[in-house]
Amino acid sequence: MLPAVNTLAPIRACAVALLPLAASLAGVSAHAQGGASGPVAGSTAVTVTTITWLASDHAPQMTGADASGVTGRVISYLDKRWPGVRHEIVFANAKRSWQMIENGEPVCRANVVRTPERERAAYFTNTQLTPPPQLIVRRELLQRLPRNGAGEVLLPRLLADTSMRGALIDGRSYGPVLDDMLAARPADNAVSLYSPKDFGARLLQMISLGRADYSVELDMALVMAGRPADLVSVPIQGASDLVMAGIACSRTPWGLAAIRGIDKAYGRPEGAASLRKGLMHWLTPEARLHYAARFDAFYRERARPSRIDP
Repeated sequence: MLPAVNTLAPIRACAVALLPLAASLAGVSAHAQGGASGPVAGSTAVTVTTITWLASDHAPQMTGADASGVTGRVISYLDKRWPGVRHEIVFANAKRSWQMIENGEPVCRANVVRTPERERAAYFTNTQLTPPPQLIVRRELLQRLPRNGAGEVLLPRLLADTSMRGALIDGRSYGPVLDDMLAARPADNAVSLYSPKDFGARLLQMISLGRADYSVELDMALVMAGRPADLVSVPIQGASDLVMAGIACSRTPWGLAAIRGIDKAYGRPEGAASLRKGLMHWLTPEARLHYAARFDAFYRERARPSRIDP
């Protein structure tokens, strides 16, 4: 259990969940054109009447759709573009959410990292392409980080340094490259795993208060936290590609019908525009400019339905 901490600058956990994100997109097309309807081969067609959304991007200080962060905005959009479907939200952290999805329960989760391992348990439709997670550390500890000539953190070396305390989210994927680095850390490491309900905002508070030294998080988390002066983000060597995130539903006939309906609703220009607006709001001007061409290509593809095979 996380220790009680005081609040830093208001952290909109709804957008931090953006952050939690997928497979590298090094030159791979995010979408392929094709139909987005139809049942699993050999099965009876499924009608989706209710979608239960698993969410941890809850911000009780906010109102309306934003009170449930990204999930709330997805529901608000689908209410208009896929009428007749009722939406419910169940709050569950990342670890519990994937247990439910792997168990084949009729649930979906918005804006999660897409990885080959997760695709074995869920159907996906891509919704966001985001800058990769970076190392978040207290500014006073910058000189203690192992870094290369370009200033990038050598994460395997840092994970082996037991004098530096890491704090990560249990059950969360940080993308294939970072996941591999984290999985290969020594057994006697100084990294602690947590399952916060807010998808990680409190870990930033822990670092600021000296209860941990570093974490891995999206750079935009600092933007949402009001750019606290004592925290800084540092790029990680070998993990500089953009990260794919998507909506995931259980890999069942119901899940296939749900993800196809969701994809069809978003596979139009206004759907792509809605997703782009949601992401750009949380990026720094530097990040928007640096990745502009990649964002343009992704959202052009997102403006059409994807091919989602059983």
